[in-house]
Amino acid sequence: MKKKLIEVALPLDAINKASAREKSIRHGHPSTLHLWWARRPLAAARAVIFAQMVDDPSSCPDLFPTEKKQEKERQRLFKIIEDLVLWENTTNEEALERAREEIWQSWRRACAENADHPRAKELFDRHKLPAFHDPFAGGGALPLEAQRLGLEAYASDLNPVAVLINKAMIEIPPKFAGKPPVNPGARKNKSLFSQEWKGAQGLAEDVRYYGKWMRDEAEKRIGPLYPQYEITDKLVKERPDLEPYRGKKLTVIAWLWARTVKSPNPAFADVAVPLASTFMHSTKNGKEAYVEPVIENGGYRFTVKVGKPKDVEAAKNGTKLARGANFKCLM
Repeated sequence: MKKKLIEVALPLDAINKASAREKSIRHGHPSTLHLWWARRPLAAARAVIFAQMVDDPSSCPDLFPTEKKQEKERQRLFKIIEDLVLWENTTNEEALERAREEIWQSWRRACAENADHPRAKELFDRHKLPAFHDPFAGGGALPLEAQRLGLEAYASDLNPVAVLINKAMIEIPPKFAGKPPVNPGARKNKSLFSQEWKGAQGLAEDVRYYGKWMRDEAEKRIGPLYPQYEITDKLVKERPDLEPYRGKKLTVIAWLWARTVKSPNPAFADVAVPLASTFMHSTKNGKEAYVEPVIENGGYRFTVKVGKPKDVEAAKNGTKLARGANFKCLM
């Protein structure tokens, strides 16, 4: 059995750098479909699958007889990986095709070596790459990248959410590859049917159309429950950072939900007080935001503050006193 590239060496610095950078990408990344625990970086998945499928040059002494030639060839393969892991090359057909060709070459060598195998016709078909199966697919990074590299990918998982993610990423898109969109808007535009739809572009157009339709429908039905907030002169006095928005109505993008109970304080028995586990909206360094309760006129209101709170622990804990159902009353 020939040694694979992954058994000898990998350009780890390039892979690690691309994987770390990928964490900050929030547009066009499968992770935006649904957050998943311990999701594997696509860059690392792509590199590992490539290196598992491609022979190390030391396994081909007939082609690379000296260590010097083997190292030179290894560096060439490293360059393919370095290009392959870049986020910008995720859909770069030129970079992907170079990787696929290397995989095919190694596979054909494996088929030639195993031509005498009793099940060679079934297991070592030089015209068909071996299938890839991830039995614990989770977020689907491995089967997705296997499919991108030209392998027939299969994924399974006990968690139905993981199954849904994988269906959306590796099962459904290939079924509509190269097909035009079918939404009502696209049907009215006859010219769309004559243009070329590469990959899942047609499906993506449908997803955008129906996604917008669902958003618009949701806004019609429950929009009044989430009113826009008007930036008044009084509010600007409390929050000078809102000056550019004075007089405008803004969409609220974050909410703190809390159960309420009647105050245990006899003096305020008719007041419903919140059971809030935190008053923090954002804890990101440099972008802190929190709500601060203001007690007045026998009741209370909340004001939104930006920056670090004076009492960080109090803001983090909200009205919660300790573990379990232990809360303090605001009043």
